[in-house]
This record gives sequence, structure tokens and C-alpha cells, in this order.
Amino acid sequence: MTDTTTSTNGAAPTNGAGPAAAQIIPTAELGELMDAVVRKAVSAKFAEKAKDIAAEVVEKLLTPEIREQMAETAAHEAELALNPPVVVEPEPEPEPVVVAEEKPKNEYDNEYDFVQDYVCNVYRREIAGSSRTAKQNFRWCPQWWRHGEARGRLKALWTAFEALRQGETVEQSVFWLTHFGPQMNALMDPEGPFKHCSPEGHNIHGVLAELPMDPWPGETEAEATASGLVVPTGPTVHHQRIIRTDFP
Repeated sequence: MTDTTTSTNGAAPTNGAGPAAAQIIPTAELGELMDAVVRKAVSAKFAEKAKDIAAEVVEKLLTPEIREQMAETAAHEAELALNPPVVVEPEPEPEPVVVAEEKPKNEYDNEYDFVQDYVCNVYRREIAGSSRTAKQNFRWCPQWWRHGEARGRLKALWTAFEALRQGETVEQSVFWLTHFGPQMNALMDPEGPFKHCSPEGHNIHGVLAELPMDPWPGETEAEATASGLVVPTGPTVHHQRIIRTDFP
């Protein structure tokens, strides 16, 4: 009888599975893997059965009336999707109209009316005439508008009067103390612009000359000497002076 057994020389027999077949999954890990697979399968079956049960319940609840309402709702939604309504934006509210505060009307139209109707009536003094007595220390000119200083001061006085006359507290006092009194004192001073005038006329005693002024030397020289400081350079008998135009 022929022996068909192949000699392995004492080595373990081999098969076609290769080295991977030699890796054996531990018993504990295999159990956990099987539990996970079973749980997943059970959950899938429960979900499948739940869908079937839900379908049966919904089918029972879908009465013909409910189906009709759902069909109408679907048709309405389809209509809105195909023909969306035009959204009309509301018109913006008109901005509130700010009414400008009306500027109060002047009491007098110009400085001439102010002097004639107010100053000459309110501010009365004994005016020095042609005789120029010692007690008559106030000067006035019936043609005051021919004096540049007088016209400027009286126009400023008229402007202050119109600005302050609407006040309800101390404005009138401010007008008298700050404007009326000082301006009239300067105008009616014996050495003021009306020095050679009297109630009889304009400049009947002479004419005030213009203030003397040399020709303007130009911008450069005026800047160099306008505000220089005189600084002594040392304790000499004849002090040398330097004009400094640059300030620290």
C-alpha cells in the first residue's frame, strides 16, 4: 500500500489562508462587536415598524375633508410660488416741517430814524451853543451823519437797541450801561467828534483834522518792526539795542 502523506520534517502544516488567518480576534472584543451589530439591527427593525405604524395612523386620520384641505393648501402655496404677491413698500413719512422762528421786526428802519425818534427824545442834555459857556460841557451836531465816527457809533447803538429791546430781564440795563451811556459820552465829549459843532450848525467853529499817518512801508518792514522787543546786550554806558522780531 502506497503512503500518500507528505513529510513536513516536523513543521506545522500550512494552508492557503496566509499570515492573516493567524490573527485571532479576542473573545471579549468579539462579544462587544456582536452586541453592537445586534443593537443596530434591532434599531433598524424598530424604525421600520415605526414607519409602518405611523403610516397606518396617518392613513386613518386622512379623511376626505382633510385631504381636500391639504390639496387646497398645496394649490395655494404653488400659486404663491409661481406668482408671488407684489410687496408695496409704504410711503415714507414726510419729514416734519421746521418752521423757522420769525425774526422780530425792528422798531426803527435805520439809524437815522432811531436817532431822531429815540435818542434825541430820551437822551437830553444842555448843549453848548456859540457862546460855549463853562457849564455847557456837551457837544452835539444837528448834522451828525456827516461825522464818520458819529454815524458808526450811532449805527452800532441802534443795532444794540434792536437786539436787546425784546429782553424781559436785564437786557435794558445792559443796553444803558454797556451801550447807550458810553457811546453818548464819547460823542458829546467837548473833545469828541462834535468839538467844533453847535446847535447852530455843522463845524461852525472849525474842522477836526484827520489823524496824521505816514505812507505804509509795505508788508515786510511792517512785520519786522511792529512788535519788536528792545533787549540790552550788556552793562555798557551806551547800551547797544537789538530789535528781536522772533519770539520763543
